[in-house]
Amino acid sequence: MSSGLSLPQERLLRWLGHYSASLEKAWDVTREISLPGLSESLGVVRSALNVPLTALEEQGFIFKRMAHVIGGGSRRRNVYHLTEQGRLLFDTLGEDHSKPRKSSSDGVSFGDFPQSGQIHGRSTLIDDALSVFNEQHCMILSGLPGIGKTTVGIAVGNKILSMGSNVRWATADEFSDFETLCRSMSIPSTLPSNFDALSEHLVHHYKDEIFIFDDAHMISERHLTRFLTICKRMERLQGPKMIFIGREPLVSFEHLKRVTIPPLETSEAMKLLGNSQSEKQREHIAERLGGHPLAILLYQKETTLPETNEDVQSYVEEVVMSTLDDSTRSGLDHLVLLPRPIEANKAYDDEVVGTLDDYAFLRWTSGMEKMELQHLVRNVRRSTMSHQEKLKLHRQAVLHWEACAETPDDHIILLFHRICADSEDLDTYCSSAFEMLVSTHSSALSVLLEQAIETSQQPSHLHYLAAKVALDRCEPKHAHRHLKSIKEGVDSNEINMGLAYLEGRIDDVEKAIKRGLDIGTQQQKNQLALSAASRRLDDRITDTLSKDAVAQIKQYISKITLPDDSKQRAVTVVALTMVQHALALVEGNFVKAGTLRATLVSVGGIDDALILGLEAKSSLVEAKKNPHLFIAAIERTKHALTQQSSSIHRDSLRLTLVEALIEHDLEQAKVQFLQVSKPKLSPNSVLLHRLHARWWICKSNLEPSLRQIALKEAITQHRAAGCPRAANILEARLHSLL
Repeated sequence: MSSGLSLPQERLLRWLGHYSASLEKAWDVTREISLPGLSESLGVVRSALNVPLTALEEQGFIFKRMAHVIGGGSRRRNVYHLTEQGRLLFDTLGEDHSKPRKSSSDGVSFGDFPQSGQIHGRSTLIDDALSVFNEQHCMILSGLPGIGKTTVGIAVGNKILSMGSNVRWATADEFSDFETLCRSMSIPSTLPSNFDALSEHLVHHYKDEIFIFDDAHMISERHLTRFLTICKRMERLQGPKMIFIGREPLVSFEHLKRVTIPPLETSEAMKLLGNSQSEKQREHIAERLGGHPLAILLYQKETTLPETNEDVQSYVEEVVMSTLDDSTRSGLDHLVLLPRPIEANKAYDDEVVGTLDDYAFLRWTSGMEKMELQHLVRNVRRSTMSHQEKLKLHRQAVLHWEACAETPDDHIILLFHRICADSEDLDTYCSSAFEMLVSTHSSALSVLLEQAIETSQQPSHLHYLAAKVALDRCEPKHAHRHLKSIKEGVDSNEINMGLAYLEGRIDDVEKAIKRGLDIGTQQQKNQLALSAASRRLDDRITDTLSKDAVAQIKQYISKITLPDDSKQRAVTVVALTMVQHALALVEGNFVKAGTLRATLVSVGGIDDALILGLEAKSSLVEAKKNPHLFIAAIERTKHALTQQSSSIHRDSLRLTLVEALIEHDLEQAKVQFLQVSKPKLSPNSVLLHRLHARWWICKSNLEPSLRQIALKEAITQHRAAGCPRAANILEARLHSLL
């Protein structure tokens, strides 16, 4: 310790010394140099910093000013900087021996791995947890809200990092599924949807890493079964070791060894209070608050202490919250009902964010981008609100988020509030949200639709939307569950058909198509006929189709009646001609294919790039029959690729090139394959499922070590695309490898 400085003063000086003098005049500054940031880094209550900060200021080593904290709401707050004299003193302090030195052999952390300040009184517990971790493949850290589960998890994670292993951290919320947690752990999004393939993929790529799932208790029932199934399979395959952090009861994790986080011993809890009070006062406070870390961090000097052994939740409700003024309490209430962290500037009243942060009521994501209430505070306040109070807040929130919603994440919050506010026209809002969110945020959408169904008096259409999401996510069990509640008709038949495709029930597919062609409007019949013809065309692995398949496709086409409306007619003609063109290529009738392309040009309004793409596909198919045409076909395809403005058309054409090159030039096939967009997690159309299926087949041919994983996913994607025959062929290929 430097002469003349107390330990708290030296630690503050060291902390502030890491921040550039350029921040001294900045309008936006990092939260780490505000009072809450300093408190968290030093591991003490805010009030404990008043004495050392005042002393450093009086000695001329630091100064404070008002500034805007990045991401911390609109209100300016006190921040602290070293003076020139303070920086000179900082330079003389030398190395900080209280912190472990980072080794070059340390592992790397990925995802939203949180940072923590000094940890008090948990050394033995951390060592015990590490011992359990070393003995078990998976374990749980559990305990009461605010007891320090995440803090212990961070410490265990840091110990694991120091032993050289990589650690991936994800924090769950009530919309999280396994795949979104993988994304937040910085795992690339090219993940199989088939849970066997997904498990094996993660084992193959991340076998020696550690996955930590914080707030595991938040995972909704909608996604929990799949989450557990994948984790258990990874455990059986001896894949990445896993730590789950969550609040009891964690019934679904009953098979795992648990380490329960207890309250702090009084002597250690006292350290959270700093040294600004006498030892006797600190001991009294720590005992009255039962050694509960968050309760102690919420303590203010003016707070009335509870009676001995009084429940911590009652203390938070009756004492801590009673210190808030009406405005701050109102702002807090709007945060109470949020289902996940949000950006501070989008809070209903962002003026109170700084105040609540000063009170230690908030917790922040690792990069300080988003915040939410401490779960203990949130849970206590939620439990005391009446239904009418919640309804009023949700309705106010709807108006607020309608005005500020910009991103998909914002629209998830908006839909959540609409559902909880019993909004009229919920079917319409959910349909709009479906179009916006299904391809990128299907995990949240599926949970929200479940919530909407619970509140709706006539939920048939919501069950239909939920079943469509389940089909897109290749989750037949959920689709079956919702199908039971969809009224008989076109919607019910569509889901029945989708399930039959997904489960490979070909006879049932044909029955559903026949029924759809009987009961639908002419526009619906046209769409179904085109879809059925297109799926049957794609339901193959080779370039050929049987005579029966060709006849079936032509029969579907015969059901199409061109609409009278000119716009609809043009759209139908283009779609029909595309199917006929693909069929002509299958039959080897290149003259007819050329005529059909000319027909498309004559329709008008057709992108030239589309015609170039069709010409390129035709030339590649023809070159397979006449190898001397192959070089010219490749050049024509490469030129067509440069003209494609649609990423889907470009990827489809490039995959056609890759498929052709695999038979002729494997190295060039690999080069071209790397330029194809990797599959998204939630394809929301038959076209994308088919595209993804082709991508995984190519991967199985180009990367032999991943062949089984890739084939399993290609099978699932083919079924989701309505290509059960192709899936069956691939299944036979997979079985031959086992």
